Amino acid sequence: MYRFSNSLPYLLARLGVRMGDLFTRVIRHEKLTLPMYRVLAALSEQGHPLRLGEIAELTSADVSTLSRIVAEMSRVGLLTRDRPENDQRSLQVALTPKGAELAGRLMPLAAYYEEVVTGGMSAKEAAELKRVLVELYHNIDRLEQEVEAGLITVAPPARTKDVRDERAETRSKASLPRGKTSRK
Repeated sequence: MYRFSNSLPYLLARLGVRMGDLFTRVIRHEKLTLPMYRVLAALSEQGHPLRLGEIAELTSADVSTLSRIVAEMSRVGLLTRDRPENDQRSLQVALTPKGAELAGRLMPLAAYYEEVVTGGMSAKEAAELKRVLVELYHNIDRLEQEVEAGLITVAPPARTKDVRDERAETRSKASLPRGKTSRK
């Protein structure tokens, strides 16, 4: 039987929200939000400039929100935004030395959070958990296709008697002489 409190999305969200909140408490001293950290980490990990769409894919952020985040990070000197000569519609985002230095200080902190959370697991178990989570993420493609095709919908409400109909039935039965039933 399905139980919300034991459902995979709930448990994953609960873990992610709690870790994110605790991480945010520390990085806000650097005037960063969690989405900003994710942009720094994604760029640092990739090691080269990325287009906005690529960062959106890596950080699971929508492009319009990401655009505002990147603009703010550029304004404070953590990132650069350039349009390549061969594609003026595209926006290339790169770390500045200041952004790379900050990412270099924060990523070990993120690794420590992961180490604490997986503390009771062996390195092999933690790696297997990550592998399974990546696999689950890719399995969501099937759900996305089914939702987009209209194959998944909410079941219609169960047909129940209207409360007004039940009251009327009760009143009509109460007004009949004993032993008689109404004919409908």
